[in-house]
Amino acid sequence: MRELGAGDLGDGREPVTLAQATDPEEAEAVVTGLFLPNRLELPPGTDGVAMNLAAARIGQATVGRLSYGRSIRLITDDARHFHINTPMSGRALSRTGASDSLVTEPGQGAVFAPGAPADIHWTEECVQLCVMIPRATLEFELEQLIRRPVTRQLQFQFAMDLTTPLGRCWRDVVSWADQGLAGRPSLAFHWLAEPHVERLLFDGLLISHQHNYSEALRGGPAPVVRKSISQAVDLLHDRPGDPWSSTSLARAVHLSLRSLQEGFKNDLGQPPMAYLRDIRLRRAYQELEQTSPHTTTVQAVASRFGLFHMGRFSAAYRARFEESPSETLRRLPHG
Repeated sequence: MRELGAGDLGDGREPVTLAQATDPEEAEAVVTGLFLPNRLELPPGTDGVAMNLAAARIGQATVGRLSYGRSIRLITDDARHFHINTPMSGRALSRTGASDSLVTEPGQGAVFAPGAPADIHWTEECVQLCVMIPRATLEFELEQLIRRPVTRQLQFQFAMDLTTPLGRCWRDVVSWADQGLAGRPSLAFHWLAEPHVERLLFDGLLISHQHNYSEALRGGPAPVVRKSISQAVDLLHDRPGDPWSSTSLARAVHLSLRSLQEGFKNDLGQPPMAYLRDIRLRRAYQELEQTSPHTTTVQAVASRFGLFHMGRFSAAYRARFEESPSETLRRLPHG
């Protein structure tokens, strides 16, 4: 495996990891390091693969252009994040959890949910663009679109149609990444354009593909949130580490305490401080997942977001993310 850095490209792009492997175990290790643990099964009489992988980051997402050059079966461990596979050529036969088998080819995709393994048969000529997005990141983006908390885990329909008008829009964004991974000029990984492409990738997926919150998006904008409540929400998102109380937040947006509490209950479904706690927990999760125990501590991250009572923080964190803060920090980013 070799890595081509941004300096080598000379155009401000993010580093692209390029890997080739003929040994199945080496191919498994590469995909494990970038996406998730897996094992390969080869047809009888086949003694190797011809794996080619180009992978890079677009903000919180990991994208990879992957092929094996052989007819193979790939079986993964339970996924931690959302994985979206879209064939650029060839065909794939996929299953996840207890789902029925799904055949995908160019113009179609498969969305694998966290918490279940994947079982994928690749044809010899199959090349797939694989996108991995952390669940917490995508659910946070969904909250911004519907302007209320996500109280149930986000669940997508397994089969994805990229031939619909909105599906083609998301396919276009994915194509930008594919062009960059194939070595052609693309804005997808340029540091100036990357935040915008990341947002298009997330919002495009949420808007174009069916999931259990689609009705909330199709229904149009939520009822107009009073200007002061909207300002309060923005303050909490922009400055989650400030020592907010309901009283100080009400004063900051020129509302009475009662009006603030009623506004949050009516428009967001929870009190202001409960809403702030959710923001802080999610921000802490995102930072712990992307940093190393060699450069920070759980207490430092928690304190940065105004979470000073470590016992309550740890209990709320485990209830929300099903692991302790220290377990998130010790885990290699996207490992």
